[in-house]
Amino acid sequence: MRRMILPVTLLVAAACQPTTMVMTDAQRAATEEAVTQAALEYGAAWQAGDIDAYMSYTSDWAGTPWGCCETLEDLRAYATRVRERWTVESAENGEITVMVFNPDAAAVTFTGTAVRVDTAGVRQERANHIAELWVREDGEWKLLIGKNYARTVDP
Repeated sequence: MRRMILPVTLLVAAACQPTTMVMTDAQRAATEEAVTQAALEYGAAWQAGDIDAYMSYTSDWAGTPWGCCETLEDLRAYATRVRERWTVESAENGEITVMVFNPDAAAVTFTGTAVRVDTAGVRQERANHIAELWVREDGEWKLLIGKNYARTVDP
């Protein structure tokens, strides 16, 4: 987690600086649409249990985006273990909000609920508030940093 602090601080500081490139409304809208689509595909890959597709949206620039693991290989192993333990019964996301910083960086936020069942049959409902930072790498949108402010909903 500590090694993420400097890259996040630098990226936020850079995003807060006045940009020398002025984006047109059409460019901003196209960037917002592309980031929204990437975020939706990323979430769908997770819900479907497609670890390869899920990992394909992960940036390797600053390590793992969720702070749970040291390397991308660790993240893949962790995600595989979670998907083996939990089955997503249902998931609903609210409206996605995208804040475009520049043509290559944007923040995404959304809320949602998920019901999942573990291998022992334990059912859990979670309320999520997700914040993500996406960057364009080699023309593709990748998740750089993510935070899930999840809480288990009491029955």
